[in-house]
Parts: sequence; C-alpha cells; structure tokens
Amino acid sequence: MSTGRWLQLLFCATLCLAEKVQYDGYQVLRVIPKIHHEISILGNLMSNLESSKFDGQLSFWREPSNVTKPVDIMISPSYVKKITTYLAHKGIHTKVMIKNVQELIDEEQKGLNSSTFDYNAYNTYETIQEWITDTAEKYDTATEGSIGTSYEERNIGYIKISTGGTNKKAVVIHGGIHAREWISPATVLYLAKYLVEGGAEATDLLKKFDFYVIPVLNVDGYAYTWTRNRLWRKTRKPNEGSPCMGTDPNRNFATGWGGIGSSNFKCSETYHGTAPFSEPEIAAIRDFVSSLGGGDGVALYIDYHSYSQLWLMPYGYTDEKPANYDTQLAGGKAACDALEKVHETQYVYGNIYDTIYPASGGSCDYMYAEQKVQFSYSPEGRDKGRYGFLLPAKYIQPSGEENWAALKAICDFVDTNI
Repeated sequence: MSTGRWLQLLFCATLCLAEKVQYDGYQVLRVIPKIHHEISILGNLMSNLESSKFDGQLSFWREPSNVTKPVDIMISPSYVKKITTYLAHKGIHTKVMIKNVQELIDEEQKGLNSSTFDYNAYNTYETIQEWITDTAEKYDTATEGSIGTSYEERNIGYIKISTGGTNKKAVVIHGGIHAREWISPATVLYLAKYLVEGGAEATDLLKKFDFYVIPVLNVDGYAYTWTRNRLWRKTRKPNEGSPCMGTDPNRNFATGWGGIGSSNFKCSETYHGTAPFSEPEIAAIRDFVSSLGGGDGVALYIDYHSYSQLWLMPYGYTDEKPANYDTQLAGGKAACDALEKVHETQYVYGNIYDTIYPASGGSCDYMYAEQKVQFSYSPEGRDKGRYGFLLPAKYIQPSGEENWAALKAICDFVDTNI
C-alpha cells in the first residue's frame, strides 16, 4: 500500500465509484503539547504521513507548532485506538473535539440549497457566480469581472465595488483558497453585501477605496467539496506520476516557496507544487494584483481562511518580521478590537510563523514581499475547533457582521497610515 493510502482511498471513491467520500467514525482529536518533546512526537506523526508507519490514516487540521498551541488531528476509525494508545504511552493527553465527522457533514447537508443564493447559507460555485452577475446588474456601484480561469476551466469571478473617481487605491479581498473552508467565501460574500447595499459606513469606505471581491479563488476545489469530498483542501490539477491530485494553493506562491511548512510529497495536503505559480488559480491572482499596480495600486490585501480565530500577517516562511511589522500589527489589533465588540468573538493577532505555524509559499507573504502591498493579512475565521471546517450555517451571519466591523476598522487604519 502506498504512503498516501488515506488520500488514495478518497480518490478511488471519487474517481472510480463517483460517490461522495464518507467519514463515518472519523474523529478529530485535540492535543495541546506541554513541552517541546511532545511537539517533536507530533511532528514525527506528521512525517509518518509520508511513510508507511501509520498508513496514511491521519489528517492534521491544525499542525504542531509550539508549546500550548492546539494540534487537531482527524483520524480514521480503524486508527483512533492505535493513535490514542501511542500518544498516551508518550504521556500525551488527547481530547475528542468531533466524535463523528460524518454526522456533522450530514447535518450540514440538510440545510444546503444548490439552486438559490442565500447570504445566510452556504452556496455552490455556480450560485456564487450567478450572484456576481446579478449583483453587478442590480447595483450601480458594482461591476463584474474575472481574474482568469482554473485548471478545469472554471471562471474565477470577482465583483468590483466602486463609486468612481481617481487616485483611490484598491482593497483586494478573496476567500476559498482552501476548498473545505466554507465559512471563508460565505464571510467574503457578506462583506460584499454590506458594500453594495450602501449605508453611511459603506459610502465612507467607498470614498477612500475601490474594492475587488473574489468570493472563491480555488474554484475547482470548492466545487469538488460539494460534489465529491467535503474535506478536500487543494486544487484539482493532476500530479504527474502520482495518483494524488492537487497542490496546496497557499504553498504555491513564490516567497519562501518549498520551505518550512510545505511538502514535496504529492499526496500531502501541503504539497507546494512543481514550481511557484504552477497552479493557474495562483498565477491568476498574482497577475490580477500586478494589473492593479501591486503595492502602488493596492493598499490592502485580505485572504480569508478558517479556522482558529486569528488575524495573521507576514511572515510565515521565516520568523523574521517585515519592516513595517509594528504598523501591520497595530492594524491587526484595530481589526480584532472592532470585531470583538460585535459578538464578543476573540481573535489573536500576529505573524503567521509564531501565531499559528510556519508556512512557506503563502499569499500573505508574497503580496507584501513581492507585490509590495504594505498591509497584507490572512485572517483565520470561526471557530476554535468545536466544528473546525464544518462550521454550521447559523454562524455565517454573525461571522459576516463581526468581519464587517473588522473591515471598516482596518480600512480606516490603512487610510490613516498608508
């Protein structure tokens, strides 16, 4: 059996049987390492995903990084006892965060409507693209556009929200770079809703900036989470010489490409691809930001993710801080303070490397280091692990409301400090 057995079983289920991948009995366990030795043990578990020892039966939802930082591991039912026994033998305590992953998926599926757009529900790729067209037709401030097409030739649509005028810098916002993080596109759509529907606050922002909102960047992966595998993360481009498909799009940017926190193993969920920008979706966002003038034209870039409730900024590929780190940190604080006031949701803000884990080849680092966008952020949205990537739709509206407050705050901060 190959080292990527767990992922290959999923591919067989989807490609050969054309049925949805099931996660019956899969559990998500949490470990909070107390000492650095425990981090090393968990790191070895991650390394074993690329060997045969645990036969590919684990998926790290949150990777080991530092003492007291939670580590979340999804484990197949046949390996739950083996892994918990192994960790207990090492003196490592585990806590069940999700008892049965499929039960959460099934509950989520009951509320899905694939044909009608709803801000308070999760929407399909097709419905989101229709929303872009409909919104552009409905509102004078909205214009439909495309940054390019995906490997499977899906349009990567965006909506520009502007009141016109000259000498205004751009704010670029996107969601869905990781396919399974459904709350990300849903939150981004809520932000667009507030911007196009007007009101004094939106009018004030539109006097200062033009907004480019891309609800879903990894469109192939996102579509695949609806049709085949709810927990798919990567793109859908085949990998030569491997049965494992896709590249982690947020390890495919140029800055620090191939470094710490990414993998050259094609079955890994953090596989960095064959070269920077090997994925057409990532080349498309690079070219789009360049077309806006890079840092000369773009004041603020935000790449929304989930989960963990963090407001992240460069760098992820190194523990060194960017030249304007203190200013970016103050901007992150302003966003988090505003966000918390809405529903008392608490975020932690800081650099990617120390605040969550090292990660090379990410969007946030690239937009700052190479495109020279001075304010570049990658927030990790709700929640802190109770639901993880399977956040119920009832949390979409509060997530949208609090992130609207955060967006207003960070835009005001950027306008003052640009």
